[in-house]
Amino acid sequence: MLFVFDTNVLISATLDEGICRQAFEIGKDNGQLARSEETFKELAKTLEKPRLQKYLEPETKIDFLANFLKMTKLFVATETITICRDPKDNMFLELAVSCKANALVTRDGDLLTLHPFRGIPIITVSNFVKLFT
Repeated sequence: MLFVFDTNVLISATLDEGICRQAFEIGKDNGQLARSEETFKELAKTLEKPRLQKYLEPETKIDFLANFLKMTKLFVATETITICRDPKDNMFLELAVSCKANALVTRDGDLLTLHPFRGIPIITVSNFVKLFT
């Protein structure tokens, strides 16, 4: 199985032991996580935002990004998608379609309203966890 996680879920998985971390662990234990160059750049850029600096040590960020690169599979978007009302979220749809993901996991309402997208479920973190527990 192949899963796409959006940036907000990954950031939350990095920051605490809550449901986003649980979903992240389930995703990597039950399949493979997909990334594109664009989604990885956004993750790295977001981890550098000033509001997150008080929560993350530099070593924690570096370790997370290095491990993320090792545990994910890189895909190149095969088409441009412009359907999402938040244009920044189109990269997750492009990745999900390009890798034929089994699910796109998000907490973003702009993505959730598109469920399903071209046959790919767009599901909340809690629903993803429920599928595997």
